[in-house]
Amino acid sequence: MLQETVTVDAAEATLHLLQASQRAGDAAQRRFVLLNRTREAWPYQAAVLWEHGAAAGHSGVGKLESQGPYGQWLSRLVPALQARPAGPVVPGDIGGELAEEWLHYWPPQLLWLPQGPADALLVVRELPWSVREADSLTRWWQCWRHDDANATQAAAAGDRRPLLQRWRERLAGRPLRHAAVALVALLLVLCWPVSLTLRAPGELVPRHPVAIRSAIDGMVRTLKVEPNQAVKAGQVLAELDDAGWQSRLQVAQHALATAEAEWRQVNQQVLNDPRVRSQLAAAQGRYEERRAEAAYLAQQVQRTTLVAPRDGVVLVQDPGSWPGRTVATGEAIMKLAQPEDQEVEAWLAVGDAVDLAPGAPMTLHLASRPGQPVGARLHLYAYEAEQRTDLGLGYRLRGTLDGASAERLGARGTVRIEGPRVPLAYWLMRRPLAALREATGW
Repeated sequence: MLQETVTVDAAEATLHLLQASQRAGDAAQRRFVLLNRTREAWPYQAAVLWEHGAAAGHSGVGKLESQGPYGQWLSRLVPALQARPAGPVVPGDIGGELAEEWLHYWPPQLLWLPQGPADALLVVRELPWSVREADSLTRWWQCWRHDDANATQAAAAGDRRPLLQRWRERLAGRPLRHAAVALVALLLVLCWPVSLTLRAPGELVPRHPVAIRSAIDGMVRTLKVEPNQAVKAGQVLAELDDAGWQSRLQVAQHALATAEAEWRQVNQQVLNDPRVRSQLAAAQGRYEERRAEAAYLAQQVQRTTLVAPRDGVVLVQDPGSWPGRTVATGEAIMKLAQPEDQEVEAWLAVGDAVDLAPGAPMTLHLASRPGQPVGARLHLYAYEAEQRTDLGLGYRLRGTLDGASAERLGARGTVRIEGPRVPLAYWLMRRPLAALREATGW
């Protein structure tokens, strides 16, 4: 009886979802039903629709960035699953680097439902998949594909006749040879390879800066330097409030003097009265304890003064806000950098993220000197996007300078990055197609 109830529920859920898919107005709405409303019958965390060798849809998002880390991982995972039959898959079945990255993106239980050589449905969740759930999801996946194919054919048949008629009207009275030559020439031009160039805000930053950190908890009393000031090794950079440490040091020094006097007195009494020898060890212990305490407090007072560990230039944000600010141990107050040790840092927007090979040319056009660009070579492409208040969400790029630069640290401008060579058609239509896909969900 229980098996019959489960079978009837799965059939009703499949019929309900199929009706919702048939009521959908376009392909995007049908994919939404498949990827998002399927969890009403079979709970899961994420679903991916793979069509024609690429991700065609993802649950919960309108657009999946194929060039991002997650999209690239999917493009490597699905080919590795092609040889497997339909059914549950766990990271241990894959192994290697793909399995290590699995848990960064997905729960451990995957239901792999391939359909043909290049299409598949991937559904993941925390709990293992039962045989009944896998069978019912497979039937719903097959029904959806059949319905989607019928709807696509019907839409194509309805649009083809007006399109052909418009082309016949445009070509009426024109030599077909000229039209064919123009079409071939246009295709050749659109296929011409060009460099995919990207632009991003950037600046000159120190390559190996040294952070000047507070060695103790306390309050900043004063900064002894100004931003971009050149300093020498050992020069005082900042001072913390040492009033509390100084008072404790004075008390400890008085206690040390008292303990030392007692120890010397006992040491003298031992010569005249051997019975006092038992007090000698205690007096010496108190003296050593007071001396260690005074040495510690003297060291803490010394730590309230921050000095430069080497020659360099001071980098500090808003120096007027530091006096009176409470800092914790290890908190960075400023940085010390070598003026000649520079590199280019750029902030690439998420929408512009493409594959960039190490060593890709980078050119920084400074706002102050646009006619004197600074050349560099890409050596760091951040794996994860970061949020910055002034530039938004993006990927951090770092480039090694081609030669020595006489520009000051912090000089800003626009960075031009040379990407891979692509057809001219892709170069022209990349942004419009991305905007269209984002607006329509295609």
